[in-house]
Amino acid sequence: MVSIIGIDSRLFKRQVIKNNGEPGYFDSVLGVAVKVDDFFKFDEAYKIALNKAFKKVNKIPDYQYYCYNDIKDFENAFEILDEFSKQIVKHIEKIHVFYTLFSKKRVPEIKVYGRLSKDKKIKLNKPTMNYEELLNKHLTHCFPIVCAWRLSDYLSSETVNFHLDFFEGRNFEGYERLKKLGFNFLTYPSGDCCNPVISTADLLLSLLDMRLEKEKKFLIFENIRPLMPEFKEKVLVYPISNKHLPFITPLEKKSINTISYARHPVYWVFKGDELLNSGIMKRSPAYRNLIDLASSNCAVVKMFNKNKDSDNFKVGDYGVFINEEGKSLINNYIVLGKKLKLFDLNLMVAKSPKEKQKHLYNL
Repeated sequence: MVSIIGIDSRLFKRQVIKNNGEPGYFDSVLGVAVKVDDFFKFDEAYKIALNKAFKKVNKIPDYQYYCYNDIKDFENAFEILDEFSKQIVKHIEKIHVFYTLFSKKRVPEIKVYGRLSKDKKIKLNKPTMNYEELLNKHLTHCFPIVCAWRLSDYLSSETVNFHLDFFEGRNFEGYERLKKLGFNFLTYPSGDCCNPVISTADLLLSLLDMRLEKEKKFLIFENIRPLMPEFKEKVLVYPISNKHLPFITPLEKKSINTISYARHPVYWVFKGDELLNSGIMKRSPAYRNLIDLASSNCAVVKMFNKNKDSDNFKVGDYGVFINEEGKSLINNYIVLGKKLKLFDLNLMVAKSPKEKQKHLYNL
């Protein structure tokens, strides 16, 4: 049986005092990969663990899968994460933790977009990025696939598949090597809200972050395993440093076609009204309810991008509308031969878990 490795990541930031006494910040990208033997058995174990974690603080889950953003405002968020970790540990084979730690003194600037120099075997002087740009413009957007590449030397493409939280970014050598080695991976928009392994990676990432904060520990190799004692030898840590730069910096301005790896079916959400803010829409209860509904159908939800996504429609996908403009646009694609099923997002307003489940079975 093929094992699954689910990966999520985020920017890690801490306020520090510089050598000159001035306040500053330590920035890194932190990622967690969770390896499980059997996806469907783990899915069952995840739901039991989540319910027990919520029960301990006298709460009932509203969703099937949780990301930290769903519980960050709970006063007992840490207790939920802590209990979930203790409940889920026996169902996890390995926890892989990744973080960036670069020496700016050794390499003050990073050479980027070196495809031409690589192909022609010529020296490249420009363009360059500083470390802040590399983190904020590149690594924070594509770190799940960076983590997958970092693991590829220790794994066989025949025995593992990657489930990655949706990422973006420019093409880089590590991504190309991962493909060349034959590794399979699926991308999940809002993966931490719809996939149990990615959700677990997100929750454990958040727990590690909170434990580092509580213990006033730095993000360094020797601090990570002691802060995850329930996992013992299951925790493996991978610093990503200067020696890895040639493999993780962008080779060219060409973007990775991430959506081509997306899990299907996809619920494509059409705004219709161009003035409707995508961020506000994604943060709405209706959108979150839609993600929960889609996860019951082993599906994902993504905001439709007219410049990138229409070539990635597949039979069984849904066109989700919130108004007549969106519905009309979906119908136009249907007329052009795209086999989309219409779905009204308004049905997701104030849906209870039982109502969402009942609606799913009526699709």
